[in-house]
Amino acid sequence: MKRLYLSVAQATLLAALFASPAYGQVFERPEPCQEIILHNSNGEFSPQGICNKKGESWSEIIVTASRLEHLKKQDLTSPVSTLKASEIQARGNANVADLLRTIPGASINRSGPAGALTQLRLRGSEGNHVLVLVDGVEVSNPNTGEFDFGSLRSEDVVRIEVLRGEQSALWGSDAIGGVVNIITRAGETSESYRVSVEAGSFNTLEGQVSAVVPIKGAALSINGNVFRTDGYDVSGLDGEDGGEDDGANSRALNVGLNNVDVGRVTLSAKYSASHAVSEFDSDTDFDGRLNDTNSELTTDSKTGRVSARFELAGFDNLINLGLTDTRQNTTGTSFRNDTTGKRTQLNWAAEKSWDVHSLTILAETEREEFSNFGGDGAGQNQNESTQNHALAADYRYNKNAITLSVSARADFNDRFDDSQTWRVGAGYAFESIGGRVRASVGTGVKNPSMTELFGFFPAFFVGNPDIRPETSTGYNIGYDQEFGGWNFSVDYFRSDLENEIFTDFGVFPATVFNRTTQSTREGVELEGRGSIGDNLDIRASATFLDAEENGIRELRRPKFLASATATWTPVEPLSVTLSADHNGSQIDTDFATFSRVELEAFTLVGLNIRYSVSDIVTLSVRAENLLDEDYEEVVGFASQGRGVYAGINANF
Repeated sequence: MKRLYLSVAQATLLAALFASPAYGQVFERPEPCQEIILHNSNGEFSPQGICNKKGESWSEIIVTASRLEHLKKQDLTSPVSTLKASEIQARGNANVADLLRTIPGASINRSGPAGALTQLRLRGSEGNHVLVLVDGVEVSNPNTGEFDFGSLRSEDVVRIEVLRGEQSALWGSDAIGGVVNIITRAGETSESYRVSVEAGSFNTLEGQVSAVVPIKGAALSINGNVFRTDGYDVSGLDGEDGGEDDGANSRALNVGLNNVDVGRVTLSAKYSASHAVSEFDSDTDFDGRLNDTNSELTTDSKTGRVSARFELAGFDNLINLGLTDTRQNTTGTSFRNDTTGKRTQLNWAAEKSWDVHSLTILAETEREEFSNFGGDGAGQNQNESTQNHALAADYRYNKNAITLSVSARADFNDRFDDSQTWRVGAGYAFESIGGRVRASVGTGVKNPSMTELFGFFPAFFVGNPDIRPETSTGYNIGYDQEFGGWNFSVDYFRSDLENEIFTDFGVFPATVFNRTTQSTREGVELEGRGSIGDNLDIRASATFLDAEENGIRELRRPKFLASATATWTPVEPLSVTLSADHNGSQIDTDFATFSRVELEAFTLVGLNIRYSVSDIVTLSVRAENLLDEDYEEVVGFASQGRGVYAGINANF
């Protein structure tokens, strides 16, 4: 839960990160009119021969901006950034969260070593204001409304898209800050086999095996990952009282079945299961400081999706059934608190294009269930649920240099007032100079999470079933420019959030309320990408953010973020990537005194060296926090020092 995490662990770390390439590239730079590989919103791979009038393949395709069709960058009116396979590989980050540090406007908050609670904020929004999809399934914990990136490893990820700004008009609740679409190898259809092993600092070890097996016209994909690390002492007592290290371990399995033709219907399915254990230190004497404890959080997650795609009445149709089941239990703390959250989603999207027009319509229903158990007879034992239905439509007009888009959605809730959200956008291309201006304005909504409504922690927190949904109105003005093989973009944005949900620690037990004042997020995002010669690729970005609530600076929202990544390929088998992610100073709460303090700025430098021994085997050495900077993302939480890792990867 967004504000509750802050106090339970006194955590919620904020680090901020940054930039990536300009908008949605396919995996590699294709030759003219060559068949390229795209994804739909389910993460499925599909070959498409897409060419422009000059016979050149479109190298920038986005799928998150639509519930069904592929859209070119030139069709978008909202800002979006992507990381393609080659960029993920070059950067070498083992956690998806660290890859997201390259996205403009993004903040990553991690409360400890790899595997610990990790949150994403976009443009100063809260962690549960961002909708996260993995292979077409919404993966946020139904209890808290947000996704913990702590155990999501990047070894299986081939593409990431981040659509920024209010996107509730198409994606519903949770999309106030934007949408993150993560695509793994589970959607591949080309035969391949892959094995990788990496080991290094903090007694870290990771192994992965994946295979894609064609079955006539269909394909079965299987991926397994195991990870463990001893970590370090999160309480920071290591040098004083010899505190124990806080480590983590996880295992995950992804299975996909794609392109199964049954008559005129194409079926696909995805199943994912993960088991993660993270050790942490808790505040057992309630003095606002972590104690060296043997506490553990165990999270078992299962997600599934079954999809059917077909043509009917001139429309391209896609039906999705998605399931999410997240179970968490905590040991080594003062109170037992086991939770289970379940989500069932069913949606039907239909799209039709004619001439310069495109229309998508959507019907969706969702049920979320929450259960809390603290032992036989415990006060928090309960079972609750919410139900939501929605209808939405998206219209697009593209002719010559002009793009127009209009989206609208109506949600019907059983616990809250019904809501309506919308988004309108326009773009105009200056083809003679390679530039394009775009603008959009829209609204977003975030329903209270199950924990905010019904959560219960003995002697600490109780939910509030009377709180109202948060609403946001925001706009974006952006400009893109291509110049001599380089791509530049600049975006100005502003969002006004009303009914912000916050935890009031001034009452006992603590609970949540809606603020009566307005929270404002305003900023500028800059990014650029290009090559110097044939051997050096560069990406860079900067984000300036001003996030305030009633004129007071919001916690853990750095005013300045910056990122730069350079990949040098002196000879074909060797590549060297140097990265730097800067997090400006930020305000935090010291829970020992309940006063506001300023955390100093820091810069994390990374290095990744890859050498291809053959067409099959690649060796790698990478370093995290190369300069061994000592920093704090959250008051009272020690940060991870320098780490060096070596790995071997084999592709067949």
